Amino acid sequence: MKQKRIYTVIIGDIVESRKIENREKVQKKLKSVLNSANSIFKKHIEVDFSITLGDEFQGLLKDLSVSYRIIKYFEKNLYPLKARFGVGIGALSTPISKNIGEIDGECFIKAREAINEAKKNDRFVIYKLGIDEKDMIINTILMLIEAIKTSWKEIHLRRIWLYEKLGTYEKVAKKEKISKQMVSKMFKRVHYDEVKKAEEVIIYLLNSLKN
Repeated sequence: MKQKRIYTVIIGDIVESRKIENREKVQKKLKSVLNSANSIFKKHIEVDFSITLGDEFQGLLKDLSVSYRIIKYFEKNLYPLKARFGVGIGALSTPISKNIGEIDGECFIKAREAINEAKKNDRFVIYKLGIDEKDMIINTILMLIEAIKTSWKEIHLRRIWLYEKLGTYEKVAKKEKISKQMVSKMFKRVHYDEVKKAEEVIIYLLNSLKN
């Protein structure tokens, strides 16, 4: 008997979207970011990300390994909006359709469980891979990352994203018109290196489960 192919689903949901005054602007921004993600990660996506309900969005991926990179992309490009994410893997029980709302299967069930758990426990990212040990490790690391990042303000995010784009403290310092020492001190203060190492472990674990 042929083994069913395993897919990955990401469900995202804008945090406290009902409290946002200009919902039309939010929808426009969300659609723009989803379209960009669909283009950038095209080779990894089976069915494009699209808005499925209110300010919730979903996408079907060909493999698990790229999921965290996509979540990081959404985190950066949706800012200052915040979103929660549930990720699940598994087989499909329906044919693939261009309309993600017409598809169902284990990966969707697990992703739904994950996003519901994230909402219930005030978390931003939850993985449901169906492997208890891996789920526990990944979600515990994510919880610790989130605890560190709660102290990050807009200025920290701006400089971190600049560093990730430019590659050196010197270039960030020049762009921000501050000293290299100030940049270095800020990165130490917000525990950037610790977060990056933790994220590398997550990516390693996801690659080890590559479907």
